[in-house]
Amino acid sequence: MLDTGDNMALTTATLSEAPALPDDRRRHARHVTVLRVAKINTPQSEELCLVRNISGKGMMVHVYSDLPVGERVTTEINSGKPIPGKVVWHREGMIGIEFDEYVDPDRVLTGSDAGPRAPHPRPPRVGVELNGRIRVGTRYQTVTLCNISQGGANIRPSEPDSVLEKVVLMVNGLPPIAGSVRWQDQQNAGIEFDVPVSFEVLARWVPSVRR
Repeated sequence: MLDTGDNMALTTATLSEAPALPDDRRRHARHVTVLRVAKINTPQSEELCLVRNISGKGMMVHVYSDLPVGERVTTEINSGKPIPGKVVWHREGMIGIEFDEYVDPDRVLTGSDAGPRAPHPRPPRVGVELNGRIRVGTRYQTVTLCNISQGGANIRPSEPDSVLEKVVLMVNGLPPIAGSVRWQDQQNAGIEFDVPVSFEVLARWVPSVRR
């Protein structure tokens, strides 16, 4: 089972054996092999995926749902700038995405494409609207799960005033997840998980919730 619990990225550069190209074209011709968690947004939903390689023209991605050829998508890596494109092939859990415009793979992978004021890169968060529960000490209360990543979640508790620092989040399809409340306002609370959720567990769970 593949587990990228630490948002691991394995990066190597495979350079073309073709004759040397001008600098701008050489950057787009290079394919960078990676193992990088990302998020795909479609007109219907959003989900986690695993980027296998990327170039200036597109990338190959491991997905956990059926995305048809021709589907319009945007992809976010490192919570950076969304990259628009479309699915050009799909087979055996892998898809090819062609970008609408050329990108710089190095800037995309480092998150510098989002600009100097972009937030620090963090694991991609997937928006959901799902009922669940939290355990606070020996008490339980219902919550709405608003979004989730490998490292944390945003919840809307039914009793905000009774949420303490240590909680256990419980939603259908996932094991109980222990964590700490890092912030809270009048409606929502942010939980940081004690142990990151396995990427593959979370990536397979999100499409099952959609269905």
